[in-house]
Amino acid sequence: MIGFIKGILREKDYDRVTVEVGGVGFSIFVTNSCMANLPAVDEEVKIYTYLHVKEDELSLYGFVSPEEKRLFLQLITVSGVGSKTAIQILSAERMSAIINSIINEDASVIAKCKGIGKKIAERIIVELKDKIRPFDYILPNENVLTANNQYIDDAVAVITSLGIPKTQANKLARDVAKDSDTAEEIVSKVLHNLGTK
Repeated sequence: MIGFIKGILREKDYDRVTVEVGGVGFSIFVTNSCMANLPAVDEEVKIYTYLHVKEDELSLYGFVSPEEKRLFLQLITVSGVGSKTAIQILSAERMSAIINSIINEDASVIAKCKGIGKKIAERIIVELKDKIRPFDYILPNENVLTANNQYIDDAVAVITSLGIPKTQANKLARDVAKDSDTAEEIVSKVLHNLGTK
């Protein structure tokens, strides 16, 4: 297994990035929290990874922290939950919300994630409720990550209102966003880079 990748961030897309290591570009599917914490393109980055191996496919999945990766690994042990589904869950909700929903046996939080549904959500709870230890998944800066994601979403909404396609707007916003930035600051940076301010 590839535990992490450290190299130069070359590309950011909506749900994946490319990291260059020794002249090789690794394409990695990442969670929203991982994307929100990436540096600017052409800067050094370290991403915790999981290599998913299938007969006809090798896919890398990336995470912001060992804790996020640990929860992902727990999720994919559940029957019917593959790597893509686990990434969707982690991108749709904060880690604390997912952990709380499992511990409190509240399927509604996970069920509202796109493509999940009540049946799979209930199965996740049944299979993981005795395996999850909350203190193994605490992220000191999780509130920052969540706020940053919301600010990025707000900034993207403003940028798209100016006629810029959503995919491009999302990339522009994430390229400049820092943890402490408000939506207004992100928009201002994007406009400055576009030469409209």
